[in-house]
Order: sequence, then C-alpha cells, then structure tokens
Amino acid sequence: MTRLICLIIVLVQLCVGQKAAPAVPEDEFPEPSGCCDWPSCYDERTQLCLDTCQSTWSQCPKNLFMMSCYSEYMSPFGSLPLQCFPDAAPHMEEAENRRISGSPKEVREKILKLLNVKKCHQRTGICRQE
Repeated sequence: MTRLICLIIVLVQLCVGQKAAPAVPEDEFPEPSGCCDWPSCYDERTQLCLDTCQSTWSQCPKNLFMMSCYSEYMSPFGSLPLQCFPDAAPHMEEAENRRISGSPKEVREKILKLLNVKKCHQRTGICRQE
C-alpha cells in the first residue's frame, strides 16, 4: 500500500511539473545576452587569453587548454562576435560605414589594418600614428 501511495505521489508531481514548465519549441534557441555568454578564450592575434566578460587580455594559465576565440565550437552561440573584442568594439560603426564584411576574424584584421596606419620619418625611422 505504501508503494502505491509513493507511486501516485511521484506521478502527480511529474504531471504538475510538466504543466508548470513553460513550453519552449524545440527549434527555438535562446539568444545570447552579451559577451559574458562566451567563455574566456585564446586570442590568436594578441597571443593572450581574452576574458570576454571583462573585455581584457591576460597571460594564459600554463597547462590549460583555451579554445580559440574564432572557434565555432566555443559556445552554443558559435564563435565570439566582433563586438566582444576590446580592440575592435570601438570601431564597429566605422566598419559598417565602410561596408567591411566577413567573419569576425576577417573584419577585425581589416579594421586594425585600416586604423593602424603609421607615417615613418625616412631619416630617423620614428613612426607616428596618422
């Protein structure tokens, strides 16, 4: 008799739990809320680890595997978006105005190449940002 009562209680809890949980279609996937939805990763360009939440680079811990920031498998949302890179985020609007497109890696490289123009003095070799 006790087993029967326990079984009924479990079945009631399961039924109530299924009705209380909001129904989310299986094809609907949650959208990322910001850069903190991606884990820290290895930035190939700087050769440092990028803390996506803090938008800072630091030395990578020894003996710890860090996935590349450009890896599609880094998060359920895919690779790290361009706006999460501290050196590219301030220049997103300019990239859009210049119609720069491509993967985050390609756009980032193009932005930094365009903005990192230096004029060097022929005699002294001293370079200054233009």
